Amino acid sequence: QVTGMPYLHAVLGPTITRVFEEKKYVELDPGKVEIKDVGCSGLHRVQTEGEVIEQGRQHLQSYLGELLDAIVKSVPACPPVIRAAFRQLFRRVGERFPQHQHAKFVAVTSFLCLRFFSPAVMTPKLFHLRETHADARTGRTLLLLAKAVQMVGNMEPAAGRAKEAWLAPLLPAVQQGITQMKDFIARLVGTEEEEEEECEGRLLGPPAVVVKEGPLFIHKTRGKGPLLATAAKKLHFCLTGEALSFGKSPGAERSGTIALADILAAEKVEEKSFGSSHVMQVVYVGADGRQETAYLQCKCVNELNQWLSALRKVCVNNPRVLRAYHPGIFRGDRWSCCHQRERTGLGCDRTRQGVTLQDWNDPLDPAAEAQRLFHHLQGLQGTLREKYWELLELEGTQNGPRGEGEFGVVSLPLPPLAGAPLPEVLSRLFRVLGDLEGCHRLAQPPAPPPPALLQLQT
Repeated sequence: QVTGMPYLHAVLGPTITRVFEEKKYVELDPGKVEIKDVGCSGLHRVQTEGEVIEQGRQHLQSYLGELLDAIVKSVPACPPVIRAAFRQLFRRVGERFPQHQHAKFVAVTSFLCLRFFSPAVMTPKLFHLRETHADARTGRTLLLLAKAVQMVGNMEPAAGRAKEAWLAPLLPAVQQGITQMKDFIARLVGTEEEEEEECEGRLLGPPAVVVKEGPLFIHKTRGKGPLLATAAKKLHFCLTGEALSFGKSPGAERSGTIALADILAAEKVEEKSFGSSHVMQVVYVGADGRQETAYLQCKCVNELNQWLSALRKVCVNNPRVLRAYHPGIFRGDRWSCCHQRERTGLGCDRTRQGVTLQDWNDPLDPAAEAQRLFHHLQGLQGTLREKYWELLELEGTQNGPRGEGEFGVVSLPLPPLAGAPLPEVLSRLFRVLGDLEGCHRLAQPPAPPPPALLQLQT
């Protein structure tokens, strides 16, 4: 999801936007059809069930056709990592089941359609394709469109027809979509040489796909003197795989652009600086070669985290990123965070660009999931040991030695098993956790020295 998010937006975005804007009534299930009046004033007539279903089929087939066309044409835009994974999967399944040539196509579409495209179509807000959830009518259209994509991904239209017979009117379009999907998969999993040939006509580097965009307030501060609290201007920002640009509105001409190679840091700003907890700063190199800072206010904390996450991901390979920054602002003649008087002095807090796995908390990032898993397993080490020893004692009680007692056969008490050797699998897990913790300590960047003025004050 993280690697393919820009690709997903480029492929699904136009169709999803069209569905939301048109708000067409689409229904194929006779049990859910709403009969309505049609015609001009004075000439109303009731639309029949068949007419409603046929109209819905036409709308749905139009959406499906547009979506499949976008998918088929998206082979060059698909991230190389995803293509390599599908190429390996396609090859392995073909080798394992040579008698079933159909299986290797289904193996790829099971991930691509059923776990990637269909969920995004059904709930576009969860994939940041829309800012709000769909209303009931639009949601039903998206659900039917997701079902159609699943039928295409199954590569077997009869499977969907057996479960929901009312989808039968859509089968011709699905059958055509299956043919398109097979051709798409065949080109998607082509050899590395074919992929290089496809890339020859394209610019090197990441495509200019929109990663994140939206309105932000930019705060301005004077070089000298107090902060201008009212100096905030609303602009529309757009982050792509090449640059961060801004303008007065989404369709207006770009007022300025910051290349990703010039972005040095993207960090939060302490709340006392602007009286808000959702302000971030983008530190970059200006046109004159000097370091500049833009203070951008988001509408909420969630949006702040999304912007920070997006900026850090697109700049992850930038070798010029800073190791330290100032979480405050330069007010008057000193920094509000550490009271340094040198505006270009070393920052007093470390940036989150090169932090260890244990400190990374960006949403929708693989490192965040790994960090949660690592932290969770670290806290469970004692519990896992105790649970294993309890299971040993329980097993020993059930299968241990027995003796004759006054009332028949009884189990003899066993010595406590706490401290017994752990199984190899559990021991290996604990060793890996220990190695990771050691790596974190070694990779921990040294804290920047406190400013001399701050030392004198303390």
